[in-house]
Amino acid sequence: MSLRFALPALAAGLLFAGSAAAQSQPYEQVEAPSRWRVEVGGGVTHGFSATGNTGDDINYTAWGSASYRDIVYANGLDGLGWNAIKTDDFHAGVQLRPRFSAGEIEGSTLDRPGFGADAALYAFKRLPGNIVVGGRVQHDATGDDAGTQYYASVGHRRVTPVGLLSTTAYVTGGDSDRLQRYYGVTPAEAPGSGYTAYEPSGGLSGAGVAVFLAVPIGDRFGVGGFVNYEQRLGDTRDSPLIEDEGVWRAGLIGVIRFRSSN
Repeated sequence: MSLRFALPALAAGLLFAGSAAAQSQPYEQVEAPSRWRVEVGGGVTHGFSATGNTGDDINYTAWGSASYRDIVYANGLDGLGWNAIKTDDFHAGVQLRPRFSAGEIEGSTLDRPGFGADAALYAFKRLPGNIVVGGRVQHDATGDDAGTQYYASVGHRRVTPVGLLSTTAYVTGGDSDRLQRYYGVTPAEAPGSGYTAYEPSGGLSGAGVAVFLAVPIGDRFGVGGFVNYEQRLGDTRDSPLIEDEGVWRAGLIGVIRFRSSN
């Protein structure tokens, strides 16, 4: 049997391509369906922190997910979701997604975005060869002036002698409000902040590739590891808040799973 894991990384607004894809994306089934499923666990990540801590540090990350018939589901990256249209090779639905904190900048007075939420619409289609293409559009739902973000990806998944291997290529972007909130400095904020004013336009903000390997241990346990590289694009790349144009992320996660017998 193969376990399904989350991919704890991020893109553009601290969100990553390839989240809990088993719930929102129609990859081929690798195990018999069950009425309900719950997974809990955690691990360590580098280059990512859901709480906005310094990404270059090693951060400890908890994980939890649950689903009912793979129609209604919840997990730490997708938030609460509903596959409103669900066929064997097509999923489309809505989500209320967490939007992670950007973290404070030491020595700066900038008002950085904290934890919030986005309302999202998504659709994913499976092509021959177990290749899944699709995307998502999400908009600030908590009044944080965080605008709109969009995401598109192409992914592939296959069973190997070691475990379940997932590979995803993706692009992300946003409108001017989203990029300004996370990567901009308004003229009013600039004095005393340590940064000059910078007001990015909307457009593509990042592109990357992620590889994730999930390895089952017995019937209820599993471990997984991921590596991700993302290249900043457009005005995001030129933001004074960005130290590097490219970023590497990696992590190890362990889970224990509970599921119904049918």
